Amino acid sequence: MSLASAVVVPAAPALLPGLGGSADPLGPLRSTARDAVGTALAAAPGARVVVVASATHREGGAARRPVRQEWPLDAPSGAARYTHGRVMPDALPTGLEIGRELLDGLGADERVRLISVADDAAPAECATLGARLVTDAPTVLVVVGDGSATRTLKAPGHLDERSEDFDAELSRALAAVDGPALLAVDPHLADALWCRGRPALQVLGGAASQESALRGDVVLDEAPYGVGYLVATWLPR
Repeated sequence: MSLASAVVVPAAPALLPGLGGSADPLGPLRSTARDAVGTALAAAPGARVVVVASATHREGGAARRPVRQEWPLDAPSGAARYTHGRVMPDALPTGLEIGRELLDGLGADERVRLISVADDAAPAECATLGARLVTDAPTVLVVVGDGSATRTLKAPGHLDERSEDFDAELSRALAAVDGPALLAVDPHLADALWCRGRPALQVLGGAASQESALRGDVVLDEAPYGVGYLVATWLPR
């Protein structure tokens, strides 16, 4: 396997410039996330960069939905879905757009691939995808996804007392570079806790299930809006 490094960043739409308004409440988070992405890239110069985030993949006729979908780097922005709700059919999913934005200016454009994983993908499907993404060449994974969104009464999914322990286990697994623990996350519990980042995190788990040459560092672990925001890096020892 060739997972050279990895970084996990939140999928908060307000990380996209302009969506947070003039106050830009997530400006510091954006800076932290961008720095972490830069650190992961610097640890693996010349490596391929793959941004992974979950998205809804529509079924085509009687065929089952694809587990993965690749998007062009110049795909149109989908940020308008948060302003007037109408976007082009081929607009980039939010998570991938956040990854693209964080990579902007870091000099990796010619090495970047944008790949979405179906938001209902099973752990085994995520594991297979993760392993395949890092098979052919040294790869930096930029994983965009939140933890639970049920940490407080005002959270998007309201309060669920299980969410704090759930997010703590995600943080522990990232700090320990514990791929099997990420793959062990229960999709039904993740859905109940509004954890939209589960498939992308499990792709990372699949990429690292046998990996022992990386060290983990959780740079940020917060839930300011009742949503678990994690910024973490996996870097060479």
